[in-house]
Amino acid sequence: MGVDPAVLGRVLAGRLADIAAAAARYDTFAFGESPAAAGPAPGDARADCELRARDLTLAALRAADDALAYAMLRRMAGGEATLADLGAETGLPRLAVWERLNGLVAAGLVGRRHEDDSAGLTPAGQVLVEFVEGAVAAAVGEALP
Repeated sequence: MGVDPAVLGRVLAGRLADIAAAAARYDTFAFGESPAAAGPAPGDARADCELRARDLTLAALRAADDALAYAMLRRMAGGEATLADLGAETGLPRLAVWERLNGLVAAGLVGRRHEDDSAGLTPAGQVLVEFVEGAVAAAVGEALP
């Protein structure tokens, strides 16, 4: 199983663009009499983008770091799952499932459908699960004779 980190990067770049667009919309609101702060200087754009991309990538890893959240990711790797399925997988009540799911959605790892109470992995979520499971398989292969 080969994992392409570029897939994770592309999806997180899309999420980063969404966040930047939302921030730009908020910046247009006038809450005081002082003018809005200017954006980064042209020379700083790449460094600013790298910083945001790194923060978003680390946020995705933190969201998946919780054992119950990762159990939900593994369950969704087999296809979309309902909240009931995820609750059965984790032993969590519905509200707790939604809370963990919200963190995974915010990190760009999961997409959610309210119509049928289901959720599924984004391409970034799929890559992350494949990466972790590949590392686990390699570690077990090395540890066992």
